[in-house]
Amino acid sequence: MRAVLIVNPIAGRGRCVRAAADAAEVLRRHGWSVEARQTSGPGHATEIASRVAAEADVVVAVGGDGTLSETLGGLLASKTPCGLIPCGTGNDFARFVGIGPTAQDAAEQIARGAAWPIDIASVNGGQRHFVNVLGVGFDAAVAARINRRRRLSAGLWAYMPAILAEVACRSHLHATVEVDGRTYQDDWLLVAVANGNAYGSGFRIAPEASCDDGLLDVILVRGSGRMQILRNLWLARQGKHLAHPKVIMARGRNVEIWTEVPAPVMVDGDVGLSTPIQIEAVPGAALLWK
Repeated sequence: MRAVLIVNPIAGRGRCVRAAADAAEVLRRHGWSVEARQTSGPGHATEIASRVAAEADVVVAVGGDGTLSETLGGLLASKTPCGLIPCGTGNDFARFVGIGPTAQDAAEQIARGAAWPIDIASVNGGQRHFVNVLGVGFDAAVAARINRRRRLSAGLWAYMPAILAEVACRSHLHATVEVDGRTYQDDWLLVAVANGNAYGSGFRIAPEASCDDGLLDVILVRGSGRMQILRNLWLARQGKHLAHPKVIMARGRNVEIWTEVPAPVMVDGDVGLSTPIQIEAVPGAALLWK
Protein backbone atom coordinates (compact mmCIF):
# COMPACT_ATOMS: atom_id res chain seq x y z
CA MET A 1 0.00 0.00 0.00
CA ARG A 2 1.17 3.51 -0.80
CA ALA A 3 0.18 6.54 1.26
CA VAL A 4 0.79 10.21 0.53
CA LEU A 5 0.60 12.38 3.65
CA ILE A 6 -0.59 15.96 3.08
CA VAL A 7 0.81 17.90 6.03
CA ASN A 8 -0.40 21.29 7.22
CA PRO A 9 2.73 22.67 8.97
CA ILE A 10 0.73 25.44 10.70
CA ALA A 11 -2.19 23.45 12.13
CA GLY A 12 -2.04 22.51 15.79
CA ARG A 13 0.71 25.04 16.58
CA GLY A 14 3.15 23.25 14.27
CA ARG A 15 2.65 19.79 15.78
CA CYS A 16 1.66 18.25 12.45
CA VAL A 17 5.18 17.86 11.07
CA ARG A 18 6.11 15.70 14.07
CA ALA A 19 2.78 13.87 13.85
CA ALA A 20 3.40 13.09 10.16
CA ALA A 21 6.79 11.60 11.00
CA ASP A 22 5.30 9.46 13.77
CA ALA A 23 2.47 8.28 11.49
CA ALA A 24 4.89 7.47 8.66
CA GLU A 25 6.99 5.35 11.02
CA VAL A 26 3.93 3.32 12.05
CA LEU A 27 2.77 2.81 8.47
CA ARG A 28 6.22 1.76 7.28
CA ARG A 29 6.34 -0.84 10.04
CA HIS A 30 3.18 -2.26 8.49
CA GLY A 31 4.88 -2.43 5.08
CA TRP A 32 3.41 0.74 3.57
CA SER A 33 5.28 3.06 1.24
CA VAL A 34 4.94 6.61 2.57
CA GLU A 35 5.62 10.06 1.10
CA ALA A 36 4.89 13.38 2.80
CA ARG A 37 4.11 16.74 1.17
CA GLN A 38 3.57 20.01 3.03
CA THR A 39 0.95 22.61 2.21
CA SER A 40 1.92 26.25 1.71
CA GLY A 41 -1.43 28.00 2.24
CA PRO A 42 -5.22 27.85 1.88
CA GLY A 43 -6.39 25.57 -0.92
CA HIS A 44 -3.01 23.90 -1.41
CA ALA A 45 -4.14 20.61 0.16
CA THR A 46 -6.84 20.38 -2.52
CA GLU A 47 -4.28 20.92 -5.28
CA ILE A 48 -1.89 18.32 -3.88
CA ALA A 49 -4.66 15.76 -3.36
CA SER A 50 -5.93 16.08 -6.92
CA ARG A 51 -2.37 15.64 -8.27
CA VAL A 52 -1.45 12.56 -6.21
CA ALA A 53 -4.83 10.78 -6.26
CA ALA A 54 -3.83 8.47 -9.10
CA GLU A 55 -0.49 7.60 -7.47
CA ALA A 56 -1.67 6.64 -3.98
CA ASP A 57 -3.82 3.94 -2.43
CA VAL A 58 -4.69 6.34 0.43
CA VAL A 59 -4.12 10.08 0.73
CA VAL A 60 -3.82 11.10 4.38
CA ALA A 61 -4.62 14.57 5.69
CA VAL A 62 -2.33 15.51 8.59
CA GLY A 63 -3.97 18.50 10.27
CA GLY A 64 -7.37 19.67 11.46
CA ASP A 65 -10.86 19.71 10.01
CA GLY A 66 -9.89 22.32 7.41
CA THR A 67 -7.00 20.23 6.07
CA LEU A 68 -9.28 17.18 5.92
CA SER A 69 -12.05 18.97 4.00
CA GLU A 70 -9.57 20.49 1.53
CA THR A 71 -7.97 17.08 0.96
CA LEU A 72 -11.32 15.35 0.49
CA GLY A 73 -12.32 18.09 -1.97
CA GLY A 74 -9.28 17.29 -4.09
CA LEU A 75 -10.13 13.58 -4.14
CA LEU A 76 -13.80 13.81 -5.15
CA ALA A 77 -13.08 13.22 -8.84
CA SER A 78 -11.18 10.01 -8.00
CA LYS A 79 -11.97 6.87 -6.05
CA THR A 80 -8.95 7.38 -3.79
CA PRO A 81 -9.89 7.38 -0.09
CA CYS A 82 -8.68 9.88 2.48
CA GLY A 83 -7.25 9.04 5.89
CA LEU A 84 -6.75 11.46 8.77
CA ILE A 85 -4.03 12.06 11.33
CA PRO A 86 -5.75 14.62 13.64
CA CYS A 87 -3.44 17.36 14.91
CA GLY A 88 -5.47 20.55 14.55
CA THR A 89 -6.77 22.87 17.24
CA GLY A 90 -10.08 21.10 17.92
CA ASN A 91 -10.05 17.77 16.00
CA ASP A 92 -13.83 17.54 16.35
CA PHE A 93 -14.52 15.51 13.22
CA ALA A 94 -11.89 12.93 14.17
CA ARG A 95 -13.65 12.38 17.51
CA PHE A 96 -17.01 12.23 15.74
CA VAL A 97 -15.96 9.37 13.46
CA GLY A 98 -13.86 7.55 16.06
CA ILE A 99 -10.32 8.27 14.88
CA GLY A 100 -7.69 7.92 17.61
CA PRO A 101 -6.33 11.10 19.23
CA THR A 102 -2.60 10.46 18.70
CA ALA A 103 -0.69 10.13 15.44
CA GLN A 104 0.31 6.58 16.35
CA ASP A 105 -3.27 5.53 17.16
CA ALA A 106 -4.66 7.08 13.97
CA ALA A 107 -1.89 5.52 11.85
CA GLU A 108 -2.56 2.07 13.32
CA GLN A 109 -6.23 2.49 12.31
CA ILE A 110 -5.17 3.48 8.78
CA ALA A 111 -2.88 0.45 8.53
CA ARG A 112 -5.79 -1.92 9.08
CA GLY A 113 -8.56 0.31 7.76
CA ALA A 114 -11.09 0.30 4.93
CA ALA A 115 -12.95 2.88 2.87
CA TRP A 116 -16.19 4.32 4.26
CA PRO A 117 -18.43 6.47 2.00
CA ILE A 118 -19.41 9.67 3.79
CA ASP A 119 -21.28 12.83 2.82
CA ILE A 120 -19.53 16.06 2.04
CA ALA A 121 -21.04 19.50 1.50
CA SER A 122 -20.45 21.62 -1.59
CA VAL A 123 -20.31 25.41 -1.14
CA ASN A 124 -21.30 27.78 -3.96
CA GLY A 125 -21.36 25.07 -6.59
CA GLY A 126 -18.02 23.53 -5.63
CA GLN A 127 -16.05 26.69 -4.82
CA ARG A 128 -15.21 24.97 -1.53
CA HIS A 129 -16.25 21.79 0.32
CA PHE A 130 -16.64 21.03 4.00
CA VAL A 131 -16.89 17.82 5.95
CA ASN A 132 -17.73 19.12 9.43
CA VAL A 133 -19.42 22.51 10.03
CA LEU A 134 -20.01 25.79 8.20
CA GLY A 135 -20.98 28.77 10.34
CA VAL A 136 -22.18 32.35 10.00
CA GLY A 137 -22.32 34.82 12.89
CA PHE A 138 -20.86 34.10 16.33
CA ASP A 139 -18.90 30.99 15.33
CA ALA A 140 -17.39 32.67 12.26
CA ALA A 141 -16.34 35.66 14.41
CA VAL A 142 -14.71 33.33 16.95
CA ALA A 143 -12.82 31.51 14.18
CA ALA A 144 -11.65 34.81 12.70
CA ARG A 145 -10.29 35.92 16.09
CA ILE A 146 -8.45 32.62 16.58
CA ASN A 147 -6.94 32.70 13.09
CA ARG A 148 -5.64 36.25 13.60
CA ARG A 149 -3.54 35.43 16.64
CA ARG A 150 -0.86 32.97 17.62
CA ARG A 151 -2.36 29.91 19.28
CA LEU A 152 -0.61 29.18 22.55
CA SER A 153 -2.69 26.11 23.35
CA ALA A 154 -4.90 23.48 21.76
CA GLY A 155 -8.35 22.17 22.60
CA LEU A 156 -10.97 24.25 24.40
CA TRP A 157 -8.42 26.67 25.90
CA ALA A 158 -7.43 27.78 22.40
CA TYR A 159 -11.02 28.93 21.83
CA MET A 160 -11.98 30.45 25.19
CA PRO A 161 -10.41 33.95 24.83
CA ALA A 162 -12.07 34.41 21.42
CA ILE A 163 -15.40 33.04 22.68
CA LEU A 164 -15.47 35.39 25.67
CA ALA A 165 -14.51 38.36 23.50
CA GLU A 166 -17.41 37.65 21.15
CA VAL A 167 -19.82 37.16 24.06
CA ALA A 168 -18.81 40.63 25.26
CA CYS A 169 -19.56 42.05 21.79
CA ARG A 170 -23.00 40.34 21.77
CA SER A 171 -23.39 41.00 18.04
CA HIS A 172 -26.36 39.60 16.15
CA LEU A 173 -26.84 39.06 12.46
CA HIS A 174 -30.05 39.63 10.54
CA ALA A 175 -30.21 36.79 8.04
CA THR A 176 -32.61 34.81 5.91
CA VAL A 177 -31.98 31.07 5.83
CA GLU A 178 -33.69 28.66 3.46
CA VAL A 179 -33.55 24.90 4.06
CA ASP A 180 -35.09 22.82 1.27
CA GLY A 181 -37.57 25.62 0.57
CA ARG A 182 -38.42 26.37 4.23
CA THR A 183 -37.56 29.97 5.16
CA TYR A 184 -36.31 31.28 8.52
CA GLN A 185 -35.71 35.01 9.03
CA ASP A 186 -34.63 36.70 12.27
CA ASP A 187 -31.75 38.30 14.18
CA TRP A 188 -29.49 35.32 14.78
CA LEU A 189 -26.59 34.81 17.12
CA LEU A 190 -25.37 32.11 14.73
CA VAL A 191 -26.37 29.85 11.89
CA ALA A 192 -24.47 26.55 11.73
CA VAL A 193 -24.77 24.03 8.89
CA ALA A 194 -23.44 20.70 10.08
CA ASN A 195 -22.34 17.42 8.56
CA GLY A 196 -20.47 16.48 11.75
CA ASN A 197 -21.76 16.94 15.28
CA ALA A 198 -19.30 19.32 16.97
CA TYR A 199 -16.85 22.17 16.53
CA GLY A 200 -14.75 24.47 18.70
CA SER A 201 -13.17 21.50 20.51
CA GLY A 202 -16.31 19.88 21.85
CA PHE A 203 -19.27 22.22 21.34
CA ARG A 204 -21.85 19.69 20.16
CA ILE A 205 -23.75 22.12 17.96
CA ALA A 206 -25.53 19.34 16.02
CA PRO A 207 -25.76 16.40 18.43
CA GLU A 208 -28.07 14.43 16.15
CA ALA A 209 -25.99 14.85 12.98
CA SER A 210 -24.87 11.95 10.82
CA CYS A 211 -22.26 12.15 8.08
CA ASP A 212 -23.79 9.37 6.00
CA ASP A 213 -27.52 10.19 5.92
CA GLY A 214 -27.40 12.50 2.89
CA LEU A 215 -28.65 15.49 4.92
CA LEU A 216 -27.27 18.56 6.68
CA ASP A 217 -28.35 19.64 10.16
CA VAL A 218 -29.00 23.40 10.34
CA ILE A 219 -28.89 24.99 13.79
CA LEU A 220 -30.25 28.54 14.12
CA VAL A 221 -29.82 30.39 17.42
CA ARG A 222 -31.73 33.63 17.93
CA GLY A 223 -30.00 36.63 19.46
CA SER A 224 -30.05 37.01 23.25
CA GLY A 225 -28.28 38.66 26.18
CA ARG A 226 -24.76 37.85 27.31
CA MET A 227 -25.76 35.59 30.21
CA GLN A 228 -28.14 33.68 27.96
CA ILE A 229 -25.38 33.25 25.38
CA LEU A 230 -23.09 31.79 28.05
CA ARG A 231 -25.87 29.47 29.22
CA ASN A 232 -26.51 28.26 25.68
CA LEU A 233 -22.79 27.67 25.16
CA TRP A 234 -22.76 25.52 28.30
CA LEU A 235 -25.77 23.60 27.03
CA ALA A 236 -24.08 23.15 23.65
CA ARG A 237 -21.04 21.60 25.33
CA GLN A 238 -23.43 18.91 26.55
CA GLY A 239 -25.47 18.75 23.34
CA LYS A 240 -28.60 19.83 25.26
CA HIS A 241 -29.34 23.18 23.60
CA LEU A 242 -31.81 21.98 20.92
CA ALA A 243 -34.72 22.16 23.38
CA HIS A 244 -34.07 25.83 24.18
CA PRO A 245 -36.80 28.17 22.82
CA LYS A 246 -34.25 30.36 21.03
CA VAL A 247 -32.83 27.40 19.10
CA ILE A 248 -34.28 26.02 15.86
CA MET A 249 -33.05 22.81 14.24
CA ALA A 250 -33.84 22.06 10.59
CA ARG A 251 -32.59 19.30 8.33
CA GLY A 252 -32.23 19.26 4.59
CA ARG A 253 -30.03 18.80 1.57
CA ASN A 254 -29.96 22.37 0.20
CA VAL A 255 -29.30 25.46 2.34
CA GLU A 256 -29.03 29.13 1.36
CA ILE A 257 -28.05 32.02 3.64
CA TRP A 258 -28.53 35.72 2.83
CA THR A 259 -27.59 38.71 4.99
CA GLU A 260 -28.27 42.43 4.62
CA VAL A 261 -24.54 43.08 4.21
CA PRO A 262 -21.86 40.47 3.39
CA ALA A 263 -20.94 38.50 6.51
CA PRO A 264 -17.89 36.25 7.05
CA VAL A 265 -18.42 32.51 6.66
CA MET A 266 -16.45 29.92 8.63
CA VAL A 267 -15.81 26.67 6.74
CA ASP A 268 -14.29 23.92 8.92
CA GLY A 269 -12.41 26.48 10.99
CA ASP A 270 -11.23 28.68 8.11
CA VAL A 271 -12.76 32.08 7.32
CA GLY A 272 -12.43 33.13 3.70
CA LEU A 273 -15.90 33.25 2.17
CA SER A 274 -18.81 35.62 2.78
CA THR A 275 -22.57 35.62 2.39
CA PRO A 276 -24.72 35.13 0.37
CA ILE A 277 -23.87 31.45 0.27
CA GLN A 278 -25.34 28.23 -1.12
CA ILE A 279 -24.67 24.81 0.39
CA GLU A 280 -25.58 21.38 -0.92
CA ALA A 281 -25.09 17.99 0.70
CA VAL A 282 -23.41 15.51 -1.65
CA PRO A 283 -24.36 12.09 -0.27
CA GLY A 284 -21.63 9.44 -0.13
CA ALA A 285 -19.34 11.44 -2.40
CA ALA A 286 -16.23 11.19 -0.19
CA LEU A 287 -14.31 8.10 0.91
CA LEU A 288 -12.90 8.18 4.44
CA TRP A 289 -10.30 5.53 5.21
CA LYS A 290 -10.49 4.42 8.84
